[in-house]
Formats: sequence, C-alpha cells, structure tokens
Amino acid sequence: MSAARARRAAVLLLSAALLTVPSACTRATSAVAPPAAPSPPAAQAGTGAAAAAPAAQPPAAQPPTEEAGAVGEPAAEDAAVAVLHDYLRQQALAVNARQSDPAALPAFTATLTPAARAWALPLLAANIGDEMPGPYPVGVLGSTRTPDRVELALCLQDRGWQVDRATGRPLNPPHRSRATAVVVREGGRWLVDDLTAAAEECPADQVREERF
Repeated sequence: MSAARARRAAVLLLSAALLTVPSACTRATSAVAPPAAPSPPAAQAGTGAAAAAPAAQPPAAQPPTEEAGAVGEPAAEDAAVAVLHDYLRQQALAVNARQSDPAALPAFTATLTPAARAWALPLLAANIGDEMPGPYPVGVLGSTRTPDRVELALCLQDRGWQVDRATGRPLNPPHRSRATAVVVREGGRWLVDDLTAAAEECPADQVREERF
C-alpha cells in the first residue's frame, strides 16, 4: 500500500470513530423536579385521629351589636319617650285651657327640669289663644343613651298644627323639622330638659298624630 493510500485509510478510521461518540451538545437532558416531600411518620400507637388533627382555631370575633332600643322607635314603655309625650300632651291641654300660670299647671311642670321650665313656660304663654287638636305630632327616629340621660332624635311638626278657634282651620301650612329632645333622670324620675328643632325638614310619615 502506498503512503498516500495509508494516510487516507487512517483518516477514514478516525472519522468513523468520532461518529460513534455521543456529542455533549446533542445528549438529551433529563427533567429536573423538586425532591418529593418525605412521607409522614406513622402515627404512634394509642394517639388516634385527634393527635393528627390540626389545632382548632379560635372563632372569629363578632362585630359589636347595638343595644336594644338604641336605634329606631323605642318601646312604648320607654320612660324617656313617655315623659316627652306627656310634656307635649300637657302643653296642648294648657293651651286649650288658656292657662300659663305654672302654679295652676302641676301636671305640666312635673314633666320638666327647672332649666326646662325657663323656656317651656314662655313658649306656652306665646301659644295661648290658639286651639290644639292634640299634642304636637312627633316621631322618635332614634336615641343615644346613658344610664341617666337620653337624647332622642325626632321628627316634630312645629307649625300648622294649631287651629283657629272659630273656624277650626289650621293657622299655618304644616311644617315638620328634625328635632332633638334631651331627657334626664333626676331623683328617680325622667324629665324633659331640652327640646330644639333643626333647619332640616322631615316627611309627614315620620310623625304620629294624636287627637283629643
């Protein structure tokens, strides 16, 4: 064999050998997965299912609830609301009797604190001459309460309830306003301490009429 032919044969043998070796670039890579979690240890004898159960969580805290009577129309036996209605009733009876002397009105003054008499008696005197078909219509919308003080949110008809004595017709168009009454407990009795109207109006269906 000539030298040139021998070199070609060696090159062919080397090329064949290289073709049989797998290439690092073409070798398939295996998928890599996270290690599996270890199996839980077997339960100890005698522990039962309760030992494997998760610890009980405390119940979620419930939002605070409002006390009964704190919002909305209070019960009929509510002493604070009762004395407010009594004040309005005695006021109307005094107007119809054309009487503003506090000495002649013990039932009227008995609904009021001394501070309330300072404004309630002049207000009564200013209404003498009219006729009241009943107490001023009022509705209790809600309240704020402490043991000895109640603040009542009201809708109050403050005009158009009095009528002319001769004709029976209302003296003014009806008007209703939001109002606030403060009732306090003094000496074991509930008494009206303040009653003020606001500028905001309220609808007729929020008051309750009572006629004599």
